[in-house]
Amino acid sequence: MGTVVPALLAAPACAQERDFLHNLFSRSGWEILLAETFQEVLTVVRGKRVGVLLSDSRFSDGHCWKELLDEIQRLESPPMLIVSDRLADTRLWAEVLNLGGYDLLSKPFHPEEVLRVASAAWASWERNRETARHQAADRQQGPHLNGPRPRSDVTPR
Repeated sequence: MGTVVPALLAAPACAQERDFLHNLFSRSGWEILLAETFQEVLTVVRGKRVGVLLSDSRFSDGHCWKELLDEIQRLESPPMLIVSDRLADTRLWAEVLNLGGYDLLSKPFHPEEVLRVASAAWASWERNRETARHQAADRQQGPHLNGPRPRSDVTPR
């Protein structure tokens, strides 16, 4: 399997933040997709495999990150949701993590922090996909008579 380019879908509230994120991630070798509304985000994630989703806590159409998280968790390979908010505090951070989001970023964005968190989310998404792939292969092959089948990703010594 070849190298996969990290893909990020960004849904910030304002055009200035969209431009900032587009420039930051395109220079860093990421595929960057932009959306403005809740429905645009859902259309993109349902039609394209995206590993990381960076979204404002609220959308202009009244939807919020919790509704987004609920929708993306239904996908076969849901992206890691990073929520952003100007009033990011420990309460919101704990809520994001407890409900299944990946992380919370405060605004205004700091380039190094955004890239660090998005890169870690991408790595986590890739690990989740690999684990799911191995589990699906195990289910297809069924149980082994002599105990668990050796892992294919481990080289014998």
